[in-house]
Amino acid sequence: MKHIKLDTLIHNLPGIVYRSKNDENFTVEFMSEGCFALTGYKSEEFVNGNVLFPHLIFKEDNKAIAEDVQKAIANKIAFFVEYRITHKNGTIKYCREKGQGIFDVNGNLIALEGFVQDITKQKETELQLQEEKAKNRALLEAIPDMMFIQDLEGNYTDCFAPKLEKFSMPVKTLIGENMNNILPPHVYKVIKKAHKLAIKSGALQVVEYHVKNKNKEDFFEARVIHLNHHGILTIVRDITEKKAAELKIIKNEARISALLETLPDVIIVYDKYGNLIELHAPDNYQFSVPYNEHIGKNIDAILPKDICEIIRHGFSDCEKTKKPKTVEYSLIINNKLTHVESRIIKTSEGNFLTIIRDVTQRKSTEIELKENEERLRLALEAGEFGSWDWNLLTNRIIRDENEHLLFGANFKNQAPTFESFMAMVHADDKVRIKLAISKVLKIDSTYTNEYRIVLPDKSIRWLKAKGKVYKSINGKPIRMLGITHDITAQKRAEQKFKESEDKLRNYTEELEREITERTKELTTTVQKLIESNLSLEDQILVTKAAENKIIQSKFLLDNISKNFPKGFVVVCDSNFNILLVEGEEVDELGFRGLANEKTLIDNVIGVPQSVKIKVKENVLKTFKGKHCSFEVGYQNRVFLINSSPLRDQNNNITQVLLVHHNITKQKQIELNIQNSLKQEKELSELKSRFISMASHEFRTPLSAILSSAILIEKLNAPGKEDKRLNHVSKIRSNIKNLVIILNDFLSLSKLNEGKVIAQPSTFNIIDFSKSVIEEMEGVKKRGQIILFKHQQENLEVFLDFKLMRHIIFNLISNAIKYSEENKEITYKIASNNKQLFITVADKGIGIPKEDLDNMFRRFYRANNTTNIQGTGLGLNITKQYTELMGGKIAFKSELNVGTTFYLEFPLNIE
Repeated sequence: MKHIKLDTLIHNLPGIVYRSKNDENFTVEFMSEGCFALTGYKSEEFVNGNVLFPHLIFKEDNKAIAEDVQKAIANKIAFFVEYRITHKNGTIKYCREKGQGIFDVNGNLIALEGFVQDITKQKETELQLQEEKAKNRALLEAIPDMMFIQDLEGNYTDCFAPKLEKFSMPVKTLIGENMNNILPPHVYKVIKKAHKLAIKSGALQVVEYHVKNKNKEDFFEARVIHLNHHGILTIVRDITEKKAAELKIIKNEARISALLETLPDVIIVYDKYGNLIELHAPDNYQFSVPYNEHIGKNIDAILPKDICEIIRHGFSDCEKTKKPKTVEYSLIINNKLTHVESRIIKTSEGNFLTIIRDVTQRKSTEIELKENEERLRLALEAGEFGSWDWNLLTNRIIRDENEHLLFGANFKNQAPTFESFMAMVHADDKVRIKLAISKVLKIDSTYTNEYRIVLPDKSIRWLKAKGKVYKSINGKPIRMLGITHDITAQKRAEQKFKESEDKLRNYTEELEREITERTKELTTTVQKLIESNLSLEDQILVTKAAENKIIQSKFLLDNISKNFPKGFVVVCDSNFNILLVEGEEVDELGFRGLANEKTLIDNVIGVPQSVKIKVKENVLKTFKGKHCSFEVGYQNRVFLINSSPLRDQNNNITQVLLVHHNITKQKQIELNIQNSLKQEKELSELKSRFISMASHEFRTPLSAILSSAILIEKLNAPGKEDKRLNHVSKIRSNIKNLVIILNDFLSLSKLNEGKVIAQPSTFNIIDFSKSVIEEMEGVKKRGQIILFKHQQENLEVFLDFKLMRHIIFNLISNAIKYSEENKEITYKIASNNKQLFITVADKGIGIPKEDLDNMFRRFYRANNTTNIQGTGLGLNITKQYTELMGGKIAFKSELNVGTTFYLEFPLNIE
């Protein structure tokens, strides 16, 4: 039953689960249904050899895969590989495969098995992010400015300054250097002053300086801003040309000095009617129209109507508010859309000074930044990631919408603090999270943790968080950024897979091998089973001896631990103040310094409240003169605590000594021994049932055969033909019973080896049932009647014909076997167009209540069937065959009243 549930789970996993033989082509033995979604081919095409999975893999990926797989097999470890395959429709899929070799007892490779997962979306996202990084890098390189980041001491931590080559200074030489050693003294003085003002005021500081370079004086403008804990950003722009223009404007005309307060882009002067009366623009500036030819003309004759309305509205607002007005509009320049920003200022002469700046690049950058932010949001949403930003100084946490969804609808309404987050964390994970965060803030900078949260509906959700700590200049943590991912499905799948894998690995391999040797002679089989049973008894004795030895070792370890520094000791007073805490594990547990502050036991972090209560109860007993010994567990450790009273010179108990011995390993050994003994006991019971069943089921027909053979030998005289034929009939009947028993063993062996695969076909279940009932006529007891009830004469199903025959034959034969003569047996078929329902009911001996839960176990027979022939395998095989076809089986029974079995199958006609 457990094996079938695992198969059902494997078939529905979002990926390929496979098993291949160790032959030349690694022939596929099993391929889950997930292969269709990933490759476009059905599992049958791989199993039958019509399609070979290696042929779908890109040739350039095959060599690397082969090397990794061969290396893993040689070391008998799991392998992890990534490669590309070609889907049936021609598209390319990226795959990640985890697999391992299966070896026999001699260490020889017999098969490969593994899990192939579709990571196409993940790979596409990675490639897209790489492309975005390249675009951002190209944008950064297109900016004409030089950018430097220094810490508060003036040391360069990062820079982007391709123009430094002008000064024969490679960028890499700056990193780690102080600007005092790089900049000329007069420049250093200017920049240092700007740094101080930026830190003090928090505002942008703009300064200018000049540098002599090859008998030429270059002018620069530096914009300095404080970036808090990220340091100081300095943007340096070469303004040599700007300075030259300023000097030219000053020399030519004093009245345009107002223009120098703005950026020297395009400067146009309009009168109050919109006539262009003056123009100034940098060299090589591209215009939509040749402005110089239109000086004296009105803007209505120069610019489009909608742009003229924008400019005139700007004139009106500027005149009303007496303040500068900025308007934006767009023009087609050289067949290219150009975004323009115009700043309008009214002059003392009543004209309007307009400074025009091309902001196309800025607009493009803003659009690209918005697109990048949207892509990042969609990537987080598609991957079910939530992001968070924790300000360690204010304890405020900023979360995105995905983060709120991970924690439930009500989480958005809670206060965004660390405490509101911890309130939802599972009680068993709280201490571990606090310790992990404490460690990250003190030592590490990267945080990774898996934990559980309890949602308002009491359901549990597994989350995985990754984050990074950012510190101030003096090393104090001030901020923590991270993402959260829902790994609940992964955890559940891992747990189910681990449980099933452990059971399949630890259950009765020896018994399964012995059952497969079903064709050997009876005497040899029984002898080997007896020898195996004796060997099992020896193993039990060895296990018992090992258990006694471990118990003795534990006793010896407990005595040695009283003086061995594996653990720690605590001294406390009657008020539960900790006066002393020393030992090997004090630092690991985070208890160092508790005694210095005389911390109360109730205030110790990392110890559950239940443990604190238990410790205090035993401390009170010790103060009354009693020596106590008890066990507690916390922080994934188990301690044996021995308490002793400490007396003063007046023989009064003033303090209590608590000696903590770490017995975690001993506890784990005890648990392993108990599990081993339980498994040995179950194996022994299973073998005993098999020996008892086999000895009875084989001995009875063989005895009958032997007796009939002896009697035939004595009935050679003429006239005794009828008696001889009677004995020959008995021999045939008993041989048939032996064949049925061996067939059951064979079916069980094939099921356990995974060789039984449902091969459905379409047939009429009504005609099929009539045929089986007709075949059962020779098996019925005297007076027994099989009533076949159905509502339609033609009911098509898509099921395995052979498996269905075995199931129906077994259930009806059981009804005949366990019913008395002259009893009625009912066989009923019904359907609701989607499901097929079959009922087999008898009025026989029934099943005792204490046996109901075990009837589908192999070799199990009810207590009231001792004198009735049977192997205890029929119902187990019937259940497995039913579930192989996607069906369900159940029953109800009442002692001495009868038993009814209920079957349910999908019609699968579509």
